[in-house]
Amino acid sequence: MGLYEFSQGRRFLVRVPRGEELVAYIDRLVNEQGIAQGFISGIGAVAEATIGFYDQKTRDYHERELTGGLEIVSLLGNISRREGRCHAHLHVGLADHSGAMYGGHLGRAVVFLTELVVVEFTGRELERVPDEATGLVCWR
Repeated sequence: MGLYEFSQGRRFLVRVPRGEELVAYIDRLVNEQGIAQGFISGIGAVAEATIGFYDQKTRDYHERELTGGLEIVSLLGNISRREGRCHAHLHVGLADHSGAMYGGHLGRAVVFLTELVVVEFTGRELERVPDEATGLVCWR
């Protein structure tokens, strides 16, 4: 069973600088702060983004490029170790100017204005390892 109990550690409110690539920025942040496991949520807007969908049958990610300014309706993720580094796994819901929604795994995004809440968990360290049953990299 994959049930893990943690205590809450540090909490951060972060305004990401305009023009930053969001996924790389978050990875730098969690590594610089030594956040080995935790939770991330965010709101704001991005100028462009790449989102992915995992095809369970073929075990491949399919990516979609989005441009033209997008509102972050929801940004959620978790932090754990992967290959010895602190790593954020992020999913996003984005809306365009007409209100059409797009969602999936966040591959990259260029920030227009984004604010994050990062909550560190303390206790046992989680590490992501390959899972043969799904073809994904999951907590161990």
